[in-house]
Amino acid sequence: MPIAKAFDELQLADGQYRHSAQQVGAWLQEMNSDTLISLNNQASDIFYRRGVTFTVYSDASNIERMIPFDIIPRIIDIQEWQVMEQGCQQRIRALNQFIHDIYHEQTIVKEGIVPSEFVFKNSGYEPWMLGINLDKPVYAHISGIDLIRDQHGQYCVLEDNLRTPSGVSYMLESRNVSQTLLSKLYQSQSVLPVADYPQRLKACLSSTTNKYDPQIVVLTPGRFNSAYYEHAFLAREMNVPLVHGYDLIVENNHVYIQGVRGKVQVDVIYRRIDDPFLDPLAFLPDSILGVSGLMSAYRAGNVVITNAPGTGIADDKSLYPFVPKMIEYYLGEKPILPNVQTYQCSDADELAYVLDHMPELVIKETQGSGGYGMLIGPTSSKEQIAAYRKRLLDNPAGFIAQPTISLSTNPTAVASGIAPRHIDLRPFVLSHGDGTVDIVPGGLTRVAMTEGSLVVNSSQGGGVKDTWVVDTVNGKLSGKQGTAHLGTIQTNHERKSQSSTLLAYENINHNRLILLLSTASYLVWLGRYSERLRYYEQIITRLSNDQCSQTDVDAIVHNLGLPISADADALYDYLANNKVPETIGFIEQNVQDVKGVIGKDTAELYNLIKRLANTGAYRAASLQLYACNASMQQENPIVVTFWQLGQCFESLDCHILMKKDCRECVQKLKEVVNTLPENTRWRELDRLVNQLLKSNQPKDFQSLSGAFSNILQQGV
Repeated sequence: MPIAKAFDELQLADGQYRHSAQQVGAWLQEMNSDTLISLNNQASDIFYRRGVTFTVYSDASNIERMIPFDIIPRIIDIQEWQVMEQGCQQRIRALNQFIHDIYHEQTIVKEGIVPSEFVFKNSGYEPWMLGINLDKPVYAHISGIDLIRDQHGQYCVLEDNLRTPSGVSYMLESRNVSQTLLSKLYQSQSVLPVADYPQRLKACLSSTTNKYDPQIVVLTPGRFNSAYYEHAFLAREMNVPLVHGYDLIVENNHVYIQGVRGKVQVDVIYRRIDDPFLDPLAFLPDSILGVSGLMSAYRAGNVVITNAPGTGIADDKSLYPFVPKMIEYYLGEKPILPNVQTYQCSDADELAYVLDHMPELVIKETQGSGGYGMLIGPTSSKEQIAAYRKRLLDNPAGFIAQPTISLSTNPTAVASGIAPRHIDLRPFVLSHGDGTVDIVPGGLTRVAMTEGSLVVNSSQGGGVKDTWVVDTVNGKLSGKQGTAHLGTIQTNHERKSQSSTLLAYENINHNRLILLLSTASYLVWLGRYSERLRYYEQIITRLSNDQCSQTDVDAIVHNLGLPISADADALYDYLANNKVPETIGFIEQNVQDVKGVIGKDTAELYNLIKRLANTGAYRAASLQLYACNASMQQENPIVVTFWQLGQCFESLDCHILMKKDCRECVQKLKEVVNTLPENTRWRELDRLVNQLLKSNQPKDFQSLSGAFSNILQQGV
């Protein structure tokens, strides 16, 4: 069955550019394909430098990939945006009321509007949440509503993402690229800004509790998660700790951070891990990502978890068809944004229709995400359809089906020139504790980079575009006006409430940094491996210049315990081909774990080491370390202290191994130890350093090393 002709986002049927896209159209007419490809390559290089990556779980190698970016922006007129904004606000208000209802009175089920089996048999329904009365009954604080535009130009909701929606970092980085590479074109337009999203997010998280200046953390499953870059990005931009489960402890139903200066109570957890992994005492007992006792603290009202556990039921695809009824039931309003027609395969009649029309439909798993487990009938082979039919018959309730909609297209730079590619849009919705709903003007436009493909997910080869909401009504906005623009259709009450929240956020001390025990450990090891790499590079340089005698080679091989013969060539090869790559790998691992506390410039410099190493240019990667070290010196003083602590300890360790006079190293170590936080276990090192300084004996170094290791193991 042929797919209907797609709606063109930029051009009318006669080839003229739409009113809001006139300037972009004129720019495109001046561009040739080589220039556009060059701009896309520059954009990719910026993404690469900044480490804007994601992980594809279906890839056996599970490697990081750079998300494809297209330089041609997607244009949305402000009047169209206002309709979408109203529709998303309406939808998320109804969904939040639905979540509250099913965990309390359950009136929508009792009145038969949503069948009970769709709620109570749903894997996203969480009995732990029954009867929990939140101080501020908002469950989905951060949401992503996926919108498409059909062949008639009508915006429709494709699905709701209320668990841990991702992609906002791609939205922000895409805008940075546009402002860098298309500065003249961008400045000629009245484009509404998105750069203040981290401030909006922090204001939203702060509004979930009555505490002034609450302690917020971002809970990540770790650097192997596909969205880890975003976790670290948001934590850094909000100036809040990026924590793993092992960084948090629960005592007396309160949650605490394990910091280098002691425990700090946590008020709000922005979690980026799924429900089953949150608390091994409440959910999966073998989870190592969560925090034991977290749900008890949550039920006691001593911590806020955003989004709330059990929120995922509202974005289950089997409940998606009922959202229009929820809007009418809870809000007494007609839906502003329609759903896509959906067939419930759990219904015998609808299942029969789906089975008869599989080549025409898109069939999805109700619990699926990321474009996985989907069948697009018109582009599937008979064999694929037959295999999917078997899956469908085995578990009909696990699937829904929808007509194959030809998503709208946007001009995209490809190897052959400019060609249309299908797109969707994910606006990011922030629901504040006072009931107001804030939406950053724009969102993440995802683009199917393959010709004819309707799958826009990055995990399936999709890319991203910048989304420009253009104010064609009020004309050019100044920077200050744009930054203050919180929503074009909000009521005066909403604007006043959100402005107050943002002002309160702006008064918070931005320089405050809570350094985790685990992060301190990673900083120490980053310092140690950096110093180790510098030492290996010195030896390699001396060997290259024939400055190492046989005695020197014997001492290096023997004292460092290297498994090679005491030969200059063998030593050079072993260091250059084994120890240097290995050490660079350890540096990269530790950089990933300190991304929440180092600046973007420093992270970018370290990422260059990784890029050089990936090409086999290990000597260049080693030399790049000097730039990284210089940048590290400019970081927060407490970050610098622990990084230098690692450097000094590694230098001392090396001098001990090489049987060299270590008094100068001990003196440097003492200077760093004296800057460690007072009244903490770290200051225990002072006595042991003084003892080593007096004796200069290896046995005292062993005592210092043992104490150092014990302290490092705290909270890791």
